[in-house]
Amino acid sequence: MHAEHFYVSVKELRCIISALEVGKPLAVVGTTSTRTLESLYWLGVKRLRGMEGSDNIKQLKLGQFEWIGLSVADPSITVLDSFNALIDGMQDDDIIMGQTSLMITPNSYKFKVIDHLVTNFHAPDSTLMLLVSAFLGERNNVTTLYENAQNKGYRFLSYGDACLFSRSGVRLPSERM
Repeated sequence: MHAEHFYVSVKELRCIISALEVGKPLAVVGTTSTRTLESLYWLGVKRLRGMEGSDNIKQLKLGQFEWIGLSVADPSITVLDSFNALIDGMQDDDIIMGQTSLMITPNSYKFKVIDHLVTNFHAPDSTLMLLVSAFLGERNNVTTLYENAQNKGYRFLSYGDACLFSRSGVRLPSERM
């Protein structure tokens, strides 16, 4: 998995924290945004544990499967705890930056942050397809979903059609009435 660089303003992360505090589901556009927010959770966990490199908010790094060791030690750290640890002592105009190689795969990764994912239809056998498959979980077969989309004429890859996926049990705001 290649590394992706991210830049997130403290102000934006505070907005996300505020939404999460009142129980709003988080809808994310794109797999890069997904990996960034999920990585920020694990980077906040590293900071809470005082791990090396976690104090330099301008050069944060997360390895491919580093989350596995982090999840075993203390699974009780919430998203709010983690995100608040990242922004502690920072100003709204500060930027959190770093790189992530987070590898999200089915049957192992459990999403911590996002509830809904807007993305396009990805190429088979890609790491992006693995992320979508992991997000959908066992309840949906991503291959079947993609075959149905292809049969209906949806376009694939970067300039293709977009779709909205939701985690099991998470409703869209319009469905709450």
